[in-house]
Amino acid sequence: MDYFTLTFIAPESCMRRDIQKHRGFEGELIIEIPRLVIAQCRQLSLVNALYIARMGFYPKALHHYFQRPAGISDLILIYCTAGRGWIQSRKKKMVLESGHLCLLPPGIPHAYWADEEAPWTIYWFHLQGKNCLSLVQAITGDKGRQIKPIAVSFSAKRDAVFKQIGNTLLKGYSNTNLLFANLLLQYYLASLMIPDQFQQEITNVQQAGATDKAIAFMQQKLSEKISLQDIAGAANLSVSFFSRKFKEETGYAPIEYFNYLRVQKACQLLHFSKLRVSEIAYELGIADPLYFSRLFRQQMGVSPARYRKQGSTLQKIETP
Repeated sequence: MDYFTLTFIAPESCMRRDIQKHRGFEGELIIEIPRLVIAQCRQLSLVNALYIARMGFYPKALHHYFQRPAGISDLILIYCTAGRGWIQSRKKKMVLESGHLCLLPPGIPHAYWADEEAPWTIYWFHLQGKNCLSLVQAITGDKGRQIKPIAVSFSAKRDAVFKQIGNTLLKGYSNTNLLFANLLLQYYLASLMIPDQFQQEITNVQQAGATDKAIAFMQQKLSEKISLQDIAGAANLSVSFFSRKFKEETGYAPIEYFNYLRVQKACQLLHFSKLRVSEIAYELGIADPLYFSRLFRQQMGVSPARYRKQGSTLQKIETP
């Protein structure tokens, strides 16, 4: 692969802050979609043209820095709601200020970092699907090869939609959740493309049924070892009836679903804590670190240690 070297001078502190790469930012969120779930999204006809591969929220992200000399295969959307940061592609460097968003198309070399004096607060998505470049054109008005900040109006409702997308994915990866989250993504993107039409109030119309109660129970027990009987009890159903109902509504057996939630929590800890892999396993109620590593690799395609290395939000600047 022919790598394009970015040549720029980033803030000096970025060069010596790589040791802080796992400290994270207070109130941050990051959601990684496992590779097997990405494959699910590709099979869902309503969302397979544009779907979420990663998403996150970084408030006041001091020392946040990333460089990708060859770009990546995802479309990256960064929406700044406070502070400012910098984005560079090839020789073009631009500021991304509060109230602006930027789209980084697939395969475009880029780097971005938070301003040292007024670090940005950002909402971001990594998106995949055949409609990525169509989205860039719809928002920017060009064919998707030019990177530029786009002014958008502030909206608490838009932020509420982002939160609802995140909360849905944190409940697990049933087809229902994937459909709901990615269809909400379309609504979120519509608020950026056609802000004047973004008028309806955001309300939560979901009712807590047995499956919802079970998932809420699982989320509360991520640091514990729980049984199928425990989960069925939280839903006030017999084990046999609950297992059948849960599988019908989510596509997963209850314990399999619980393990998906565990791995999602592990992704959070690998990004935003300095805990060792064995300590993260313990945090998730898994006594055997080797079993935890196998479970993680099965879902994410890489070991926990490799995932942590790949997912660093602070990388050393590569000199030309």
